[in-house]
Amino acid sequence: MTASRSSVDLSQPPQGAAQDGAPSSSPQGLGSSQAQERLQREGPNSLPTAAPKSLMSIAWRAMVQPMFLLLLATAAVYAVLGNALDASMLLASVVAVGGLSVYQEHRTERVLQALKDLSTPRCTVVRDGKPLRLPSRDLVRGDRLIVDEGSRIPADATLLECNGLSVDESLLTGESQPVLKQVHADAELARLHAGTLVVQGDAVAVVTATGAHTALGRIGTSLQRLKPPTSRLQQELKSIVQVVSAMALLTCVGATVLYALREGSWTNGLLAGLTLAMSLIPEEFAVVWSVMLSLGAWRMSKLQVLVRQPQAIEALGTANVLCVDKTGTLTQNRMTLQTVHDGHAESPLPAPPEFEPLLHAASLASVTHGIEPMDRAILEAAGPSAQAPPGWLAGPRLGVGANRPYVSHWWHDATSGQAHVFVKGAAERVLALCDGSSALAQQAQLWSQSGLRVLAVARSAAPAPDMPTDGGLPSGLPLHASGLLGFADPLRSEVPAAIGQCLHAGVRVVMITGDSPMTALAVGHAAGLLQDPQASVLTGQALESLSDEELQTALTHSQVFARVSPAQKLRIVQALQQRGNVVAMTGDGVNDAPALRAADIGVAMGLRGTDVAREAAALVLLDDNFASLVDAVRMGRRVFINLRKSLGYLFAAHVPIVGVSLIPVLWGGPVLLLPLHVVLLELIIDPACSLVFEAEPEPADCMLTPPRPATEKLFSTSAALRALSAGGLALAGVLLLQWACRLLDAPDDMLRLASLGGIVAGNLLMLLWFRRPKPSAARRASNRSFHVLMLAVSLATAALFGLPGLAPAFGLPAHLPPVWALAALLIAAAFAWPIGRSLLLQRRG
Repeated sequence: MTASRSSVDLSQPPQGAAQDGAPSSSPQGLGSSQAQERLQREGPNSLPTAAPKSLMSIAWRAMVQPMFLLLLATAAVYAVLGNALDASMLLASVVAVGGLSVYQEHRTERVLQALKDLSTPRCTVVRDGKPLRLPSRDLVRGDRLIVDEGSRIPADATLLECNGLSVDESLLTGESQPVLKQVHADAELARLHAGTLVVQGDAVAVVTATGAHTALGRIGTSLQRLKPPTSRLQQELKSIVQVVSAMALLTCVGATVLYALREGSWTNGLLAGLTLAMSLIPEEFAVVWSVMLSLGAWRMSKLQVLVRQPQAIEALGTANVLCVDKTGTLTQNRMTLQTVHDGHAESPLPAPPEFEPLLHAASLASVTHGIEPMDRAILEAAGPSAQAPPGWLAGPRLGVGANRPYVSHWWHDATSGQAHVFVKGAAERVLALCDGSSALAQQAQLWSQSGLRVLAVARSAAPAPDMPTDGGLPSGLPLHASGLLGFADPLRSEVPAAIGQCLHAGVRVVMITGDSPMTALAVGHAAGLLQDPQASVLTGQALESLSDEELQTALTHSQVFARVSPAQKLRIVQALQQRGNVVAMTGDGVNDAPALRAADIGVAMGLRGTDVAREAAALVLLDDNFASLVDAVRMGRRVFINLRKSLGYLFAAHVPIVGVSLIPVLWGGPVLLLPLHVVLLELIIDPACSLVFEAEPEPADCMLTPPRPATEKLFSTSAALRALSAGGLALAGVLLLQWACRLLDAPDDMLRLASLGGIVAGNLLMLLWFRRPKPSAARRASNRSFHVLMLAVSLATAALFGLPGLAPAFGLPAHLPPVWALAALLIAAAFAWPIGRSLLLQRRG
């Protein structure tokens, strides 16, 4: 949603900003103590947002849930009947059920808040004379802010320096045409606004307003983002809940009427209907979904993967193609200038003085305060020679663009009146613009074959009036090659093993890079992408000549693409999708955004990625590491497997409860399950279907099987039949116990004990069965949540059988063999041991 100029007047400084112009900013920036003091006084640089859910609001949401209301209604019926003990017990159960709901939602809320803090945008400022990367919320008025192409402006600011800076202000003005910003022009052209986007160039600015005092802050809630659309699995889950709810309502009404007519008591009929409603209501579905995805996203953040769109978690399990960049993803992105060549001789670093002109030219083509690793390596190697000569003023600069894999930076010599341009970029393209550079071209090819990243540097001069305003190279301008720079970027040690995991998991890995074909080929072999020694690389130039049908054919055997433009990345993604693939695509630049949005799972780089790429992506790799992406694929598969297990258990666990509740309705006799019994069973089912299954480790063969089809349902008809069959077996066991007790003329309270004990035992057996449907393939990993649940059930059983007077309150026999309580305590000790051992090891660690 955008606002027009009539709603936000950008020509006026926002309220709360400095009225006496921009605060002064020295090249050293603010001091840390000064910035901290200002942050405490003026508040964080963030727009007003909805406060996190408090415990009170979470508790209120739990109180209006259907299960909570049913418990209150049942307690009220018991109170009307004069049964104060049962009414009191039900009211106490309200606290237990509400407490469990509050705990689960509060934990989910804390996880979501932690993920929100983790995803806070970051910016670069100069403090204490050093560049510092910090969360945008910590930015304060007076900070010296560094912005570059692809950055989202974090606060209102005034320009101090800029190189070819163009800003998209459509978020505030509705005008799509980027605005060219200038220093020392009119106030509006020198002003940057929070929320706008740098589409080209870089700049240094001083912050003039933050948070609600910015132009964006004045728009307020009109720019709140819309909620993302529901995913396919969410819609499927919603349909299941609607079907179950409708069936539950009809069953409960029918059971109430039938029991009331049979027994002649509408009050007892209402109690039977309420008990059945409590056993049928599908309240756990929403809990399972939110807990699984929220804690799954939290676990992914521990693997250095930030989830921006929850539906990406479910899509990860279907991905069968990973399109990844080379630099920083497969390699370490530790660009070190390893060797240089000035056209006459080659020298490793540190280079002797005769190579100083080459390093000087390369440094003048670089961004002084940039974050680009090669620029940093050049400036570090150049040392004092990186400084511009006295009297030279920085002019316009043009960055890498479509069909232009190089940068050009102009400088104006105020003393001589000459303009000088320095060019740095892809060796074959830069050297093609220079005369007499064939020897350097051959050297560049040799370096590329050895795996080095090669850049060529060139320079030229022209009269100052001929200096182009856009920073480009005028037609016919002669360039003179200064030499070559060879950078080493080692392969990440974990990459070959991660690619091997992908191959075993049926996931294809495709490398797409803007680097030279020779370098890409060397990295492809080292990473294990290319098994054939005679394998070739498909270049962007060759790709340009292919039709869509020819490209799809080429994709069947091409694993590595080199010298590829961002537009061609989009074309590759779309071609893969047309072949029926589910594609995950990594990207970091402004022009990668279309490909990231088009991919089924867009993955942005967290370290070197631009704000635009992160906003377009569903996932962010916080460490830019390919191995983290493979871990995310494994986690996505794990979440789907555990979600399916949980839903199966959820269906199965309710079958014996509903069946036993229907026995007196259909065949007469005493009520076998009281509302309190259903509450006790729900206290087992709720944490089991959410916390226990969420903590379940993935099977050992999780990454040894092909990805599931994208159209595969979360809970198919066959899965529902299996779940109902498992629940039916548990119900059969309970019915067998009922039959045995009736043969022995057992009293009503003993029939209830047999029903409750049989259902609890059946539930625990089903829990074990659904946790590990394939024991031979299960990983040997402890599930602390499972042990805690089993410990709690054992202790509750021991208390029920061992504490005098407690069993009758639940409608159970008053005199039970004490050996039952002793057996329950022994079982509790068996489950308490692994929990205690785990906590002890954690404390020692």
